[in-house]
Amino acid sequence: MKKLSSLFSIVAAMALFCAQADDDDDLMAALDDSPSPTQADAASNEGGSDEGGSDEGGSDEGGSDEGGSDESSSDESSAGSGEVAGEEQNIDVGIPGLQKKPKEKFYHTLPYCRRLEGKAEVLRPGASRWTEIQEGKYYALGTLYRTVPTVTEPKPFLRVDFGGEIRVEIKGEATFGTRAQPLGGTTRTITLISGTITVKLPRNLPEGLFIVSAPGFMSVNPQGDAKYTYRKTVDGDEAKVRCVTGRLCLKGMHFNIPEMKAANEVRIVTSQDLLFTGLFGSRGDYIVRLDQGRIVRKDFETGRDIEEEKTLDWKLSPETAVRIHRQRPALGERIAVTTMTFDATGELKNRCAFTEHMIEVNSGELGPTSKKDREAIAKRAAEATETLAGDATTTEEAEPEQAANDEASTEEASSSGDSAAEDDFQF
Repeated sequence: MKKLSSLFSIVAAMALFCAQADDDDDLMAALDDSPSPTQADAASNEGGSDEGGSDEGGSDEGGSDEGGSDESSSDESSAGSGEVAGEEQNIDVGIPGLQKKPKEKFYHTLPYCRRLEGKAEVLRPGASRWTEIQEGKYYALGTLYRTVPTVTEPKPFLRVDFGGEIRVEIKGEATFGTRAQPLGGTTRTITLISGTITVKLPRNLPEGLFIVSAPGFMSVNPQGDAKYTYRKTVDGDEAKVRCVTGRLCLKGMHFNIPEMKAANEVRIVTSQDLLFTGLFGSRGDYIVRLDQGRIVRKDFETGRDIEEEKTLDWKLSPETAVRIHRQRPALGERIAVTTMTFDATGELKNRCAFTEHMIEVNSGELGPTSKKDREAIAKRAAEATETLAGDATTTEEAEPEQAANDEASTEEASSSGDSAAEDDFQF
């Protein structure tokens, strides 16, 4: 038993060295403190000789002492095993503050087809032909997915899982694609091509991990469920974005919708050359932030001029609209932009014209903001015109009278001069 105790002590010392990563001196000190097998044998022999010289009672006592030594050795072994377990636990846990918590993983490495009802096809990156999709199979990023209606299944169903609670569903005929990402990229992007798709995401999805892209806008930081309908038109495209649950944010050229909540919907029309964008409210009320060019603002605390981008917050509701017109210059890259807002009756409420990133070309708010204001300005202009015309008529009528008065005064002056000359001659 004493040999076993010595072995446990040696094992405890070696485990202590491995856990704490001390230098060789600590290891040597730990080994020196533990008894060697020869010392343990010598100690046992001495104890045996002393017990052998005693009487039977002494042997009984020696037996009891030996039993006590067994208990003490078991205690030492348990203590040593406890130390080893404690050291192993420290190895697993590590030093507090230095061990990093593993990040939550929201995506699979590749998306895969979770469920398929009917017929669907995929176009892999670099391929020229569509192939039938297989349920349960993974597909590379950059793949296009589409459903194909048939006679037996006119409304096919396709579900593509990206990982966890992130998935894209199609009910009917639609097409979308995934965008290729660099190795280790954490963002997933899908592109709208045609039809209606439903995107279902968790409510706790961090910002910047999922994007829905279209030619005229993109949906960033979506959380919850959203439905996207996209179609090509004669001169561009048209999209409907509806937030079913949660929230989402839309960004486009010269406009930004910071937040759309449940049941909010917007219709976005974009021309083929991207020179026109129309925003039309469909459901709910939400804020659209419009660019109004770059301006100079004076800081009252420092007295310095500060350049900043000016924006207009317009509340988009059903029947209201925003129109953004753009024009590319013949020379240079800075686009001229005109933004206009219209209320539910179709009246122009706001208008601003500017050139991108140029303070010198910014009209600010242009003209009246309503039809009543325009009528009032036209009335004042007409009154001013009539006043000017009346002043001109009065001036023309007064000119002959003034001329006659001037002639009369001239004749009186000449007659008085002649009489004065006659008086002089008489004198």
